[in-house]
Amino acid sequence: MTAAEILAEQRRGALLVFPRRVNIKHIADTGTRLNAELSSSLIITVFAYDTPLHDGALIVQNGRIAAAGCFLPLSEQQDIRKSFGTRHRAALGLSEETDAVILIVSEETGALSLAYDSKLYYDLPSITVQRKLRELMGGEGRGEDKGAPVGDLKEPFLEE
Repeated sequence: MTAAEILAEQRRGALLVFPRRVNIKHIADTGTRLNAELSSSLIITVFAYDTPLHDGALIVQNGRIAAAGCFLPLSEQQDIRKSFGTRHRAALGLSEETDAVILIVSEETGALSLAYDSKLYYDLPSITVQRKLRELMGGEGRGEDKGAPVGDLKEPFLEE
C-alpha cells in the first residue's frame, strides 16, 4: 500500500495483480520473471517512467514479486466509462477471466481502484483498498483464499 500511495501521489500509473485460485502462469509468461522480495522500493522502481517494465502489470504471489511487465487481456465491456484507459480495461479484463484481484493506480488522477469478480471499484480510499485486499486474499494477503463470501463496498463504477 505504501508503494501504491506514493505512485498515486506522483501520478505514476500501476497495475498490481494478486492471483487467488486460478493459475495465471500464462499471464506471468508475457512479462519478465523476477521472483523478487516484495518491497515498496522495487514496486516504485518497476513503475518508474521510461523503464522497460512500467507499462505492464506486476504480479504479486506468495509474498513475492513473481513477474513484471506482464500483458493483461482487455475487457470488452461496453458500459465502463469511456475515459478509462488501458490500465483499467486490462484490470477489468483479467478480473473477467480469472479470480485475481487487481490494484490499479491511475496515471491521470492518482485514484486507487480495485478490479475483481468482473467489476471495477474506482477511486477508493487507501484504507479501504488495504482492508479489501486483506479480506479478498483471505487474511493477510498471502493468497490463502478461505472461500468466504465477500460483500461489495459500493456499486461498481459503470457509465451512467
